Amino acid sequence: MSVGRGTAGYLMHRARLIFQDGAELTVSVEAGQTLLESALAVDAPVRYDCCTGSCGSCVVQCVDGTTVVDSTHQVPVNADELAEGLRPACLTRLSSDAAFELPYSLNAPASMPAKHSAQIVELRRAAPSVALLTLKLDRADGLAFQSGQYVRLAAPGVGEARAYSIASTAAELPLIELMIRLVPDGKMSRWVQEIAKVGDRVKLQVPLGSFGLDDRARRHVFVAGGTGLAPVLSMIRSLRGRARPALLCFGCTRRQELFYEQELAALAAAMPELEVRIAVMEGADGTLRSGTAVSLLQREDFDAETVCYLCGPPPMVDAARKALTAHGVASKAIRAERFQPGG
Repeated sequence: MSVGRGTAGYLMHRARLIFQDGAELTVSVEAGQTLLESALAVDAPVRYDCCTGSCGSCVVQCVDGTTVVDSTHQVPVNADELAEGLRPACLTRLSSDAAFELPYSLNAPASMPAKHSAQIVELRRAAPSVALLTLKLDRADGLAFQSGQYVRLAAPGVGEARAYSIASTAAELPLIELMIRLVPDGKMSRWVQEIAKVGDRVKLQVPLGSFGLDDRARRHVFVAGGTGLAPVLSMIRSLRGRARPALLCFGCTRRQELFYEQELAALAAAMPELEVRIAVMEGADGTLRSGTAVSLLQREDFDAETVCYLCGPPPMVDAARKALTAHGVASKAIRAERFQPGG
């Protein structure tokens, strides 16, 4: 299918967008236009958020053609990932016709991002630096999100919205569960700890982001650090009943910072196809291993039909990618979402 026509008189290239379900769209990209701008000009259903290269929501895989990435902005992929073809659509211009793979389906789309109102129905401290927040949307009619996506939460008096991955699944709507990293002197962290209470109301934009499951995979391996657990937990929960083996490697810095341990044990008991490994860098005891989430990986965890998902602080994601490559995992079988703790 082809969508969009270029303006007469402008040098123009064509971008073929290949979605996870095999569906395709072709868009015309004029000189000076980014890939994202050209797709949005014809209402192509591509995912994005900030449009400045800071969020990584629009990262796609270039599989053919020549492109130029605007390096004057923050680029949400590192040099190795650029060399492997990962491209932020908001910063990418075409030097030839090109083809790009998108990590989500065209024919089973998530909803377009929209503003919602919600009420706090549960708020509890899971660890000294982690709070679990459950919201109930006033209306969830027509809302569909992909496990792995995130919300942008606006709380009264905070001033700036913050992005948090969704830990629950679409089947649990109108409830949405978030894991909030508590940052010293952070405005949102202060609101969560000192002001927020059950019954309070908030605003949010949902759904956002393109991190999500590859439905073609026969085996899934998840590596999560800290509150990077949230999106992979949503993905694991969505796998329940699908009889596809999965491995979760989860790590925190210290034993006292570890959270969701009992819930993960219950989830593993309810999902025979799921294996959970947990490590802490300091204070390991009992069934906990000493080390990082990355150190829990073993070469035998992977085969040719495995897809790996990484979420956590950027250094952890970089270390995990290097470890997976050393274990022989192909770059196209690695999906990553980085986060910087918001205040």
